[in-house]
Parts: sequence; structure tokens; C-alpha cells
Amino acid sequence: MRDGRGVVLITGASSGIGMATALYMAERGYRVIGTSRAKGRLAELETEAAGRGLPIAGVELDINSEAGLTETLTAIVEEHGPVSALVNNAGYGLFGPVQTLATDELRSLFETNVFAVARLIRAVLPGMIEQGGGTIVNVSSILGRIGAPFHGAYASSKFALEGLTESLRTEVWPLGVRVVLVEPGLFRTAFPENQLMTADIESNDGAPYDRYVRAYRSRVRGAFDRGGDPVLVAKAIHGIVRSRRPRLRYPVGMDSRFGSLAARVLPEGVFLSLLGRATRR
Repeated sequence: MRDGRGVVLITGASSGIGMATALYMAERGYRVIGTSRAKGRLAELETEAAGRGLPIAGVELDINSEAGLTETLTAIVEEHGPVSALVNNAGYGLFGPVQTLATDELRSLFETNVFAVARLIRAVLPGMIEQGGGTIVNVSSILGRIGAPFHGAYASSKFALEGLTESLRTEVWPLGVRVVLVEPGLFRTAFPENQLMTADIESNDGAPYDRYVRAYRSRVRGAFDRGGDPVLVAKAIHGIVRSRRPRLRYPVGMDSRFGSLAARVLPEGVFLSLLGRATRR
């Protein structure tokens, strides 16, 4: 899709990668619809867009509501035209040892990180197929390729997203719709603050994992603070939307590229040792 052509719908646009992508795409002439589950959370995006004179509309959208999504998407299409590119960015993390994960916590995580993505895809695909083309970008993570310690819940949701995306890509490619994964590493976003801890961690510090969890959380928080600029992810998404033949996976960030490569080429024992070492410092 050439710059300045089409409507781009971005979920989770109130901060971080979603906001950076909304601003970056709008600067290149796209009509951007940035969504969040609460309209008030979009105030910063709307203020920034207005200050730059950018074509961004902030829309409240509960991606976990089937009826609400259908109603909102219908209104978007009526006002702005059919969606040419969908960026599924909304999601959250759940931190803690697998032993402490409650079924309800996992179910809620998958509802947002996987089921809502499928719901949005089902909503926009008919219009894209009717147009003869479109792009769907699912924002995954390096944890969609690698199961890191204490991220079993989040990683499992992203592994599921990757499988869904890979299958969907083969189904709709002949129909002109491109489906792509973006796999960011550590970037300076609000993800650490928005990440939930499992109920058991909150109630008893996750014993017997306590000292490992504390050490690992401290290391990861510091790594996020030193992470890259989310604009790098926005640039990758822009390139994907413009491409006629995008690849399936786009790891973004040195840690993501190195992690993907290491998982493929290093002996399993060596790779697991590198991952596990992070919990013992």
C-alpha cells in the first residue's frame, strides 16, 4: 500500500509501540484510527497528533466485546472508509512461575492476547477480501519464539498468536491479504508497569521461587529502561504495510534478532543455560 493511501487501524495506541506507530504512519499520510479500551487513555495521542496536524482519530474500543467491536468497526468504516491495514498491538503480560498460574488468569490473558486478535481479524477480513487486498500485522514478541523464565503465560499466548498468524497467512495470501508477525525485543514502553503478577506471587512472593523471581524482575526492568526507541518498531510496521510481499516474521531489536538466531543455532543445553543464568544472578 503506497504512502498516503488507506485507513490503518491500530489497537493499543495509547502508549508505547501503538502510539509510536500511529504517529509514524499518520506522518506519512495514512488515515490512522488509534484505539484503546478507554477513551481517556488516548488523550496524549490525540494531543500530540493535533499539535503536529496529523490525521489520527482516537476511538474507544473494547476488543474483548464481540458486539462492541462490530458496532465500533461499522462506525469506523462508515466515517473513514474500509480498513486497509490492521495492526493488532493491544495486549498485556502476566508474570510468574508456571506453578503459580491460575486458570482464570491464563484465560483472561488469552482472551486479550489471542482471542481478541482473532475477533478483530474476522471483523476486517471480509472488507479486505472485497477490496482485493490488505495487510494484517500481529505484534508478537521475541517471547513468541522463546519461552523465557517466569514468562510462561505471556510466551504461551504469543506462541499461540504466532501459530494463528502462520496458518492465516497461507489461507488469505491467494486473496491478496498479507498477514505478518512483528517480534519486538525490549523497548522503552510501559509494558513492565502494565504487566500483571500472578495472584500467588502477590500473596506469598512466589515461594520457593522468591529469590529467583526478584533477581529476574530487577534485571528485566533495567533492560526495559535501556531498551530501544519504539519508533524502530513503527518503522518496521510501515515497511510491512508498504511491501507487496512481506516476510512472515520481522524480529525488531538486537536482542530479538540475536535470540531468534541463538535458539536456532546453539545446542539446546547451551541456550537453556544462557536463559537460566538470568535467574541465578
